[in-house]
Amino acid sequence: MTSQHSYRDFNLVSAPVFVLHIDDAGEPVYAAVNDFALRKSARPLSDYLGRTALDVYPQAYGRRAYACHCSARDSGKVSTYQLDLPVAGITRSFRTTLCPDMDRDGKVTRLVGYSTDLTTEQNAQDAEVQFKTLAAEMEQFIALAAHDLRAPMRQISAITALLREEPDEKSTSTTELLDALNRIATKTMDLVSEVLQHVEVASEGNPETVFSFPALCQTILETLDPTHIHDVTTSVATISTDRTVMQIALHNMIENALKHGQRDRMKIRIDIRQGRTGMLEVTLTDNGKGFSHDALKVMNHSQFRAESGYGLFAVKRLISARGGTLAAQNRPDQSGAEARFSVPGFCVGQSPKSGDAPSADQRGRTNRPRCA
Repeated sequence: MTSQHSYRDFNLVSAPVFVLHIDDAGEPVYAAVNDFALRKSARPLSDYLGRTALDVYPQAYGRRAYACHCSARDSGKVSTYQLDLPVAGITRSFRTTLCPDMDRDGKVTRLVGYSTDLTTEQNAQDAEVQFKTLAAEMEQFIALAAHDLRAPMRQISAITALLREEPDEKSTSTTELLDALNRIATKTMDLVSEVLQHVEVASEGNPETVFSFPALCQTILETLDPTHIHDVTTSVATISTDRTVMQIALHNMIENALKHGQRDRMKIRIDIRQGRTGMLEVTLTDNGKGFSHDALKVMNHSQFRAESGYGLFAVKRLISARGGTLAAQNRPDQSGAEARFSVPGFCVGQSPKSGDAPSADQRGRTNRPRCA
């Protein structure tokens, strides 16, 4: 076997270079490794010389490299391959080219290889993909937030119209309407602040927070039903999930139920439970007139319909991007509708037992224990 000293010129190359000698048993064993490769791997030359890739690299890494070496030996042609290798405790990606050297009989006697580290290039590509994904995410959140702000604006317009009917009377009803306006304005500002906060948290890669599920539902209802017309029942649960995603999804589901239920006083029940591993499942049922045909197409088949509005389609995309699902159906007896969606997250702590008495909140809405 030619000595390492014979390949000293390889040390002038600023890239990993190595030589594989085909021994008497036909095995491709390392005969030389240049200084650049040794510095890159942070390993001594003795770890390589006289050994095959099976001996140098652990498990699947070694098997893959060894197979590539044998393939180049058998083909007798220049070959290029890409594989991951553990280098200095970090898995890096390399593109390697093997050039065969043959004797007069056409038998491969050695393989000279040189490698290019693709890790930096791949990291740059991954960063670009992450940036584009984050930009698309932020664009979607802004669009959804703008959509959700329409509801409180409509409520403000409606209450303002009622106030104009009796501008000179300082009645109790007028005071209540003014209080409702104040609540809507406060909750709307909270919505804007939470979306902006989500942008900051999402950029750090950890958007999950712990919060009360019924409190979130109440926040949403303060803008969608400020005068407390409808009867809404929610589960009692403390959950850990992306609060903004949960709020946007819930807001749109509740708004659609109130808008299309076609009843003066809707009855809505919102349940949450631990679904499949790592997912929270929310079910919203109501006694309204049910979903339109177009809305069902959006939620069950992801088919965008202009008639169904942007909100449902965007929420479907938002949930699907996180591995969740969204589906809906009308009850066969036409007694209402049911919408179900899931998002990553989990219930925190222990829930009250199912036999516990329900407790009513200050708005008269009943919170029912559930989240087992």
